[in-house]
Amino acid sequence: MLFNDIESAVAELADARAGWVHRRDAAEALGRAAGQALTALRAHEDDADVDVRAIVQKVLGQASAAMVGIEPRAQEEDSLSLGELVKACEKPGQRTVAQKDGDFVVTVQLKQGRHQDVYVSPFKRKDGAELIRVFTYCGAESEEALEWALEANMKLSHCALALTHDEDNRRFVLTRCFLAEAARPEQVKAAVKEIAFYGDWIEKKLTGLDEL
Repeated sequence: MLFNDIESAVAELADARAGWVHRRDAAEALGRAAGQALTALRAHEDDADVDVRAIVQKVLGQASAAMVGIEPRAQEEDSLSLGELVKACEKPGQRTVAQKDGDFVVTVQLKQGRHQDVYVSPFKRKDGAELIRVFTYCGAESEEALEWALEANMKLSHCALALTHDEDNRRFVLTRCFLAEAARPEQVKAAVKEIAFYGDWIEKKLTGLDEL
């Protein structure tokens, strides 16, 4: 950006009457220009010319002072599709991925010939937040199991037991949710593995079977 462009962007960003799109684009343009300028200045911190080196260090000092009190933030990553998130779960002989009614099912092979199906599905809350739900079914609801399930929640580190309605049935599920925009493949894979392991243990505890 040239100086005139920078001044124009500064004015547009400060104009509360301008449309939000124009103000957003102005902020983005200023940020891009600032990043390019700082990168160029830092490349010459140790410039061979003493005068150039002095002014570069002075300007960088001014920029640093202007940033005091602003917390650094990691650069945002683009959100990934459900398929991209689940792809990392695939491992021949241990985890297979299949698509079912818009969701994904990861079948995890466990010890002693047991297995567990873990579902990965999108979900939108009433407040508009978009989530990724990772869950497995653990068995039918029963009065005697409710207290045990609530106590078990205190011992689980990254997931929780909940109840879900499936037609006329209420079933226990072991679940973990992620914000869709922030979910990463390694997080989903870790959740799938943990939920499969503990979900199978809970299913065995509640039913003695290996059906889910």
